[in-house]
Amino acid sequence: MLSGEKDGHGREGGGAWSALKRYLPLLLTVILLGTFQSAGAAAQVESGSTQQLGNTMTHGSTSYVVDYTYPSMAQVGTNLTISVTLHVGQFGGLIAYTSAYELRVALDVGAQQQQVTLYGPAGFNSSSFLYPGGIWGPNNATFPLTEANTGLAVGQSANATFSVTLLDSVAIGYPYNQYETEPAMQGQGGTLLIQNGVTSSTSSSSSSSTSGRSTGQTVLPYALLASGAVLIAGAILLPRGPRQPPPNQK
Repeated sequence: MLSGEKDGHGREGGGAWSALKRYLPLLLTVILLGTFQSAGAAAQVESGSTQQLGNTMTHGSTSYVVDYTYPSMAQVGTNLTISVTLHVGQFGGLIAYTSAYELRVALDVGAQQQQVTLYGPAGFNSSSFLYPGGIWGPNNATFPLTEANTGLAVGQSANATFSVTLLDSVAIGYPYNQYETEPAMQGQGGTLLIQNGVTSSTSSSSSSSTSGRSTGQTVLPYALLASGAVLIAGAILLPRGPRQPPPNQK
């Protein structure tokens, strides 16, 4: 009787284990697809630099480069952040250093434009001066994206571009010993995609429906991972039936 019970238990455990083994490849595939979908939804971070900026002035010449990083995609209803860093190149003639500098970042989405100005340290003192080889940054220009300032209705998208303009003064050395304002220097930045995938507040019912779909899309990968973990744990913990001896072995 005991032997029969063990055999029955073994066959039952072995059957459950065999069934789970058949579904494990499919389960793992679904989990991986859910994970890749979540990872692919994140925007990549792009980087680059402006073309050489600078001026040839009466008492010398200047050169600068602005490096930047930004996401490849942004959503209406969120903040877009563009990080910029100013690098001072070589000066010629009587120009000694840069002072009273600022970077103006302009974001263009179709006919709509936003501007953010990043100001350097206030005051004329040696700690705020930038000499050749000097660096200022990184500094973040943050743009709130709305339907009004992007011109994008629900379901629409558009390519956006941004530019960076450097405004500053330079110190002219002996025998003039004075400051001179440089002509504004503008460099083109990168291009990114702006999407409006959020629900407009014009209809509370459609807003609720879209919010539910968005929540479901967000929770789906985690639900897949959780269910996969439960099934795999069950497959590991379920007892396996004893191996049956070959028919000719007693």
